[in-house]
Amino acid sequence: MLKQRWFRTTAVFAVTAGMVGLVAGCGSSGGSNNASSNAAGNTAATQNGTSSQGGGTASTQTITVGTTPLVSSAPIFLAEDLGYWKKLGLNVQLKTYQAAGDIDIATAANSLDVSATGITASLFNLWNTGKKEYIVADKGRIWPGQHFEALIASNKAWNSGVHTVADLKGKRFGNTATGSTFDYLLGTMLAKSNLSLKDIQDVPLQTVPNLASAVETGQVDAVILPQPAANTVLKSGKGHLIAWVDNQVKADLLVIAYSPNFKTQTSAATKFMEGYLEAVQFYMKHVYHNTNASDPNLKKALAILSKYTKQPASVIPSELIYIDPNAQVDAASIQNQLNFYEKAGYVQGKPNVNDMIDGSFLQQAAQKLGS
Repeated sequence: MLKQRWFRTTAVFAVTAGMVGLVAGCGSSGGSNNASSNAAGNTAATQNGTSSQGGGTASTQTITVGTTPLVSSAPIFLAEDLGYWKKLGLNVQLKTYQAAGDIDIATAANSLDVSATGITASLFNLWNTGKKEYIVADKGRIWPGQHFEALIASNKAWNSGVHTVADLKGKRFGNTATGSTFDYLLGTMLAKSNLSLKDIQDVPLQTVPNLASAVETGQVDAVILPQPAANTVLKSGKGHLIAWVDNQVKADLLVIAYSPNFKTQTSAATKFMEGYLEAVQFYMKHVYHNTNASDPNLKKALAILSKYTKQPASVIPSELIYIDPNAQVDAASIQNQLNFYEKAGYVQGKPNVNDMIDGSFLQQAAQKLGS
């Protein structure tokens, strides 16, 4: 059995304790071997276009991007494999992580240039301590009608009567880390049943694969899983669907953010955004809204996403996430998330959300693309 640790504010407040202790405080496992071995030596590209990561030249600039191996990173994968960044003279290196907290930490410390992940309490706590990253574009929203995030009960819990959100009172909820996006999603759903996160037992498990394993084996009563993990568990028969989170919560949950150093590299930062925005537009036109299975653009995109997510191309259309077609950030939604984390006691201080958002790169990219 997994050791249960019933704590909340300690893990989140540990984010402020220093860069060495930050990873443990977020309760996340770090990136892949490639990411963890290279991240410490990575810094943002210099003004003349030469990257300190090696391999960058005045005409080819190296940019490091921290992301997760999920379908929600579709525009990142598409921009890379469709050559949108390459044609702009950018050499983008994708570094895979299993949890958002580590990506935020590395980006705020300038070890990564770009963060492509979810909004968590750690993002706000880092900002409060002067370790800032700047939100520059939308990456994905929890949206009615889609099936991206699932609230799943273990077979044991289901058989004992856990069939609704209200039934989770007093139950063990598997979480990556205190103050994660899963806390926000579950807390919002619990509120509709006049409950809060204080009414459940939080079990920090660090990574999404750990969450999936814990609910499959009944070591926790319920978890929220994003795609493709959600469908994998449900189709295996090792978990039962309580609800699709997308039908109960609407939030701008995933964003693109720049490190402090990369934000000052105006030319490269704008080019990166130009490639990203082109990929978002391709994704929304040829993938998310596309019902023509014979469309060569869709087939090409699904093959790319299959490569990065290790999922069959045939199942990916059922796992897609909505992204604002213009990659615009919903500041009001981010404010709501901050308010939630503050009320829950996961964020100390009160950062100004408007200061955290910089839309100038997206605006310039849209002008260059004529959109």
